[in-house]
Amino acid sequence: MTQHRREIIKSAALTATGMVLGTMSPLKSQEAPAQKQTNARPQEGTSRLLVGKVALVTGAARGIGRAIAIDFAKNGANVALLDIADPTGGMPISGYRLANESELDETVAAVRALGVKALKLKVDVRNNNAMKEAAALTARELGGLDIAVANAGIAIWTTIEGSNEQQWRDTIDVNINGVFNTIQAVVPHMKARQGGRIITISSIGGRQGVVGNGAYGTTKWAVIGLTKSAAIEFGASNITVNSIAPGPVNTPLYRSQGQLRSTGVKSFEEQDKVVGAMLPLKAKPALDPQDIADTATFLASDHARFISGEVIDVALGYNTIYTA
Repeated sequence: MTQHRREIIKSAALTATGMVLGTMSPLKSQEAPAQKQTNARPQEGTSRLLVGKVALVTGAARGIGRAIAIDFAKNGANVALLDIADPTGGMPISGYRLANESELDETVAAVRALGVKALKLKVDVRNNNAMKEAAALTARELGGLDIAVANAGIAIWTTIEGSNEQQWRDTIDVNINGVFNTIQAVVPHMKARQGGRIITISSIGGRQGVVGNGAYGTTKWAVIGLTKSAAIEFGASNITVNSIAPGPVNTPLYRSQGQLRSTGVKSFEEQDKVVGAMLPLKAKPALDPQDIADTATFLASDHARFISGEVIDVALGYNTIYTA
């Protein structure tokens, strides 16, 4: 194996993203008037793209989920913020922690401060029934459901040979089953609105192999397959389904000791050096969550009303090295 190829593989493993899951503990909010999804073009000069829409974002307490929830609110949407809000979620999480409830509360407050309605949902995406209850509560309390972002995810860093069955099952249960549960929960409410937008969060690790985190990479490939299948199935109901595949993003998961250990680098400076060498766009060594939120807002808006089944890489050009 050439040194160049080793660096490609090593940098692939350095680009995980993630958020996360819990038990039902919603806060009430007043209803917003129902709005139907239409194919009408956005009005000229409109600066807020999601006025009158209702969105559900999973893994919303921090990182990418938080940025998406806040950007949706800035664009006029009422937002249900769903997260497990539990640092381990009852799983063998190590090398970083999941979001806690105070972080979820802070994000809910940040959304409300923008003058829209926010609904706090402390829910485990692994629980199909709880997700259906969360979607129904969102529609009831906020007046409908137009947009869903299946962002919640975890990483349990281990090699394939060194992993145990529980680590494998936990990763799949959150990252695949959680996305499936989210989609299944929201679709009936979107059909009632005659359309909707579903956005999943994959990863550039869902486009190629991932060293030291095979379970994570496997799940992110699966998210892409589920996204494309759902786009076909729900297209006749005017529901678009697309995925975002982030590259390196400044999140607690990416900037964690677990991520460093899994890829054999000793510091975040070295992480930036290794990954940065592979990025055609040199503007910065890693994206910010807002960079992913910008794309999510576009996909949620009427500007993307005819885009479905697509995977958009937001990766500083890293996607130029693979063909999948």
